[in-house]
Amino acid sequence: MRTDAQPGRGATALAVLALALLAVCLRPAATSLGPVLADVEAAFALQGWQSGLLTALPGAAFVVFGAISFLLLRRLGLFWSLAICAAAIGTGLGLRVLVDSWWGFAGFTTLSLAGMAMGNVVLPVFAKVRFPDRQAVSVTVFMVGLGLGASVPALLTAPLAEHVGGWRLGLGVWAGLPLIALIIWAALRHLGGVPAASTQNHGASRAVGRITASSGAWILLLYFGLQSLHAYTHFGWLARIYRDAGLDPVAAGAMVAIIVAGGIPGGFIAPQIVVRRWHVRSVLIGYGLISAVGYTGLLVAPTTTPWLWAIFLAIGGFSFPSALALITARTRDPEVTARASGFIQSGGYVFAALGPLAIGVVLERTATWTVPLVGLIVLALAMAVVAWWASSPDSLDDEVLPDGPPPGESEGITTSAEASIPETGSADGEWNNETHGRAREQRVRDDARGHAAARADHRR
Repeated sequence: MRTDAQPGRGATALAVLALALLAVCLRPAATSLGPVLADVEAAFALQGWQSGLLTALPGAAFVVFGAISFLLLRRLGLFWSLAICAAAIGTGLGLRVLVDSWWGFAGFTTLSLAGMAMGNVVLPVFAKVRFPDRQAVSVTVFMVGLGLGASVPALLTAPLAEHVGGWRLGLGVWAGLPLIALIIWAALRHLGGVPAASTQNHGASRAVGRITASSGAWILLLYFGLQSLHAYTHFGWLARIYRDAGLDPVAAGAMVAIIVAGGIPGGFIAPQIVVRRWHVRSVLIGYGLISAVGYTGLLVAPTTTPWLWAIFLAIGGFSFPSALALITARTRDPEVTARASGFIQSGGYVFAALGPLAIGVVLERTATWTVPLVGLIVLALAMAVVAWWASSPDSLDDEVLPDGPPPGESEGITTSAEASIPETGSADGEWNNETHGRAREQRVRDDARGHAAARADHRR
């Protein structure tokens, strides 16, 4: 363990690698199953509701385990929280392919998804605390890691299952990723590159209980929920749709990979459109409309140009990073942002859980994809309609805090990055305190120079 306060360049490079690998681990549990779902159904003789439940588990995991992530972080700190997340993902992915019962498969799948859901909340905290002055880089690494973790398993699981050793090996191979990430994560801690962090918010809790009174927050929840329903339907059912239409498993997996790989450019492009206000309303409505076109193509000509429908759905999937960006763009106070994010995402992922489950039930009763696809077309059009209100420039703060912050209170509210720096702690915490201390001192000096200049102008 390093005893100096500031990790060297080697630790910084290793921190970037750890961030990337941990981000990659946060999606295979959700996207690797779809390409071989038909094989899993045959192996366990699943009914429609059971298949639907498997595809609904990712969304349910975000609702349940995402909500307790900050409790885990507050109690155990960054290192052990993310270590537990990676261990849960790897254990679940590895053991679910060794069991002979559906309940065992579903249980270990839930374990891996629990690690995914908690890591999805905790890992951005590490990115923000560890790279306080390089937020653009850390966010890019995080988003690219998520995109790779979603697209590569969707593309390669079916070929591995078909040409190497069946669906069990095709799914089980992804358990190696969390193991590698854990090794890098432990090495980073040895170099002193994992900062101590606390999620305690020192700002006043003026927004507690009031975010539910905001009509704008409910609209954003509905938009986030609709886009998450489509995303997790893609993860769980799209390969099955293509396979039932006549594509072989490898080609069907490639179509899913096209869609989820769209998250990589989407992570770059969509937030910029929202933040810079580039025709946001028209663009967000367009995501819903182009998704409806993609589903229509799957309904009337799924094998004619399957790649075209996949591209349309991939572009429609830009609604996910847009929904996240809207939460930040439509809030000002850091506390309102945090409360809105928790409310919108927790409620929105209910849609991600119920939508794929409903598709499984309807598919079992109708034995055709016509009704589910018509329903998805309607829901895509509904997302376009909701986008009209979700893209409003109005701030949620004006509903949650109509009278503004009480006098002197705004100074006590810190950003999430600053609030997560402990006052005392290990060498890692001292290094973080030193970094942020210099930044705060610089801001104080800048403010003093600004006030001095203002007084000079007033005297003149």
